[in-house]
Amino acid sequence: MPQDNVRNRTFQEIFEGDVRYEIPFFQRGYAWEKKQWDQLFEDISEEILPDLDDGSSVEEAEHFFGPIVVLEKAFSEGEGRHFVVIDGQQRITTVYLLLAHIMQRLERLQHKAGDALGFALQLRTLLTNTQTSDDDYQRLKLLSTKGDRLPTYRAVFGSEHNPVSPHYLTDVQIYRPGHNQVDEFTTYVERKFKHQFNDVPSLWQLATVLLKSLKVVWIPLDDRKDDPQAIFESLNDKGMPLSASELICSHLFRPLQGVSDFEQLHNMHWLQAIRLFPKREQFEEYLRNLFSIGEKKMVGKHRKIYVYFKNKYRHLNATSARHRLSEIHECAKLYGYVVNPEEKMHPDPAIRKVLGAISHTRMDSCTPFVLGLLRTHAQGSLQTAQALALLNELLTLLVRRKMTEQPTTMYDTMFPRLFGLVANEPDPVKALQEQFRRNGVWVSDQEFEEALVHRTLYRSRDLAFTRMVLAEIDRKLQTHGQFPDYSTTNTIEHIIPQSLDDHWQAYLGDDVNDQRLDTYVNSIGNLCLLSAPANSHAGQNPFVSKIESYSDVTALVRELKAHDSTWNLEAVRERSRRLAATALITWSWTI
Repeated sequence: MPQDNVRNRTFQEIFEGDVRYEIPFFQRGYAWEKKQWDQLFEDISEEILPDLDDGSSVEEAEHFFGPIVVLEKAFSEGEGRHFVVIDGQQRITTVYLLLAHIMQRLERLQHKAGDALGFALQLRTLLTNTQTSDDDYQRLKLLSTKGDRLPTYRAVFGSEHNPVSPHYLTDVQIYRPGHNQVDEFTTYVERKFKHQFNDVPSLWQLATVLLKSLKVVWIPLDDRKDDPQAIFESLNDKGMPLSASELICSHLFRPLQGVSDFEQLHNMHWLQAIRLFPKREQFEEYLRNLFSIGEKKMVGKHRKIYVYFKNKYRHLNATSARHRLSEIHECAKLYGYVVNPEEKMHPDPAIRKVLGAISHTRMDSCTPFVLGLLRTHAQGSLQTAQALALLNELLTLLVRRKMTEQPTTMYDTMFPRLFGLVANEPDPVKALQEQFRRNGVWVSDQEFEEALVHRTLYRSRDLAFTRMVLAEIDRKLQTHGQFPDYSTTNTIEHIIPQSLDDHWQAYLGDDVNDQRLDTYVNSIGNLCLLSAPANSHAGQNPFVSKIESYSDVTALVRELKAHDSTWNLEAVRERSRRLAATALITWSWTI
């Protein structure tokens, strides 16, 4: 980095004249949050304004605001200077937007103070360029993409104004009002101005503080010697570190810079993929699972996702980058089918049903296998019947292992490469079973049956799994093919209550002292499905009263009502054995 031009500068100097500061694509969008905004206003209120009150000039009451690293680009003659912001994006963007909000507020207050309009015009000169162009965005002195361009324009020129620009229609498509940090900052500032800086003198004082008191270290780069993106990555750990997905985006699009459809690729592929996920962490977990397909083990979390991607695709070119981008975009929808099957419903009803059951096991480590399978199925290389057979075999494994409470430590090394090991075999299901045996995860019928009789099915942390098991067994027991609405019979009833009152303690007799009482109370033989009102009504009623009040809508209840003797732990175990026989059919190995 050349040091001869490094010096302190004010934002007054930074924004003077016709100049443009471009936020390069490898940077994130605007990302500061309330914590950083509060800190800026706290510094102004506690460190700068008191000095002004004591008689210091606005220039003397200086406050260091961090470095800004820039690279100057060649600009057409007569169009001013053009800089790419390598570091300090969040600081320069915050000041630019805050000055814009002050300007807008001053314009609205011109009827209350004669000098308000003059102050606003001074700020407009600093915030906008004078050159004419067929693209109104060029009037901005700070220009970004990634969804920030349109809200920034409206912050400067008013929310009712839209730019005449070839980029406008694209920006409207990707802009979601109220769902980006530029809009969040607007809301924050509006609240701030209601209680502080709410008249013309205080607003103009704030503007002059921003322009003349805040000092930055101005560090220019030499485009002949310095690699802007490499320097940016080395600096990004200061302030708000870039997330793994932001770094991956930067690395992925680097070989695509300069292609004609660069912005379209970003907006219609990368952004569209991100928007399928409510939170950034969910998007990064998707990338982690996608990248893990075919690997020897799961890719690490957080920053390790980027480290993996950068090392794996160190030599990306434009063609391979497009391929990776297309894969990320196309598989994002498939991932939704896996992790949120009730809302993101797979178009095939049979696949949708088994994906829902798999999700209820909460065995998330199998996701690379399932995602790889769905990707191959979507590409037409795997027939629906084969896909269903493999998914059902996986479900059998997950249900049996969860019921037998087997360890899951080997899943992170088994599932990522599993689909690749079986997909091209003549009999993929048989090959899958061989892999289960080879990895030591196979569960026999005897082990499964023993678990159903002697282990708890009801676990408060896994109620969705318990409901799923009971509902699937109930389906098997239905004799006429007419199933109840399981969304209304969705509460789990304990026939022997979990908490025993005096009646139940007397009724159970010596069973009360059985060391495994809690286990059997929560085992499958003591459970059935009821509606919420029926469950509440049953409470701790005596056994005979309970079963008389149960509705006959489920086969589990009808089966229970056929029991006409005392309900004790032996009766629970016997019913568990009967239901276990049905479970063995429901989750049976194909071969």
